[in-house]
Amino acid sequence: MRTTNFLLGLAVLAGCGGSSSLTGFDEELAQARANWAARNLRSYSFTVSKSCFCPEEYTRPATITVRDGVATGAPAHLMAYSTIEKVLDAVEAAHKSKPDAFEVNFTPAGWPSTLSVDPSAALADEEYYLTISNLMSL
Repeated sequence: MRTTNFLLGLAVLAGCGGSSSLTGFDEELAQARANWAARNLRSYSFTVSKSCFCPEEYTRPATITVRDGVATGAPAHLMAYSTIEKVLDAVEAAHKSKPDAFEVNFTPAGWPSTLSVDPSAALADEEYYLTISNLMSL
């Protein structure tokens, strides 16, 4: 009986995933969204850079300006990250896609400072890393 309970416990733990369990991540993301909303920033600028195995022009850092909630200065390939709300949406979508590796770090103010995603460990060169920095109120 003890062995059965031990094996059952191992099976349950094996299915729990890592530190980014769905429930834990959902709570962390909800808190980040609430922290960002509490700032009530409608005009700000930030730098976004994406590291990936892609053309060099896709990996250059870009400064994006948001005025009254509308982004300007975002290159076409970074439109999915053109506001902090969109960055938060992209983080959520990346997590929901159930990648083999996923790590996100949120600032206390609610925006993701880094995002690392490897959709499939079996494939090479499809992983990417996103950095959000230099956020300033305008």
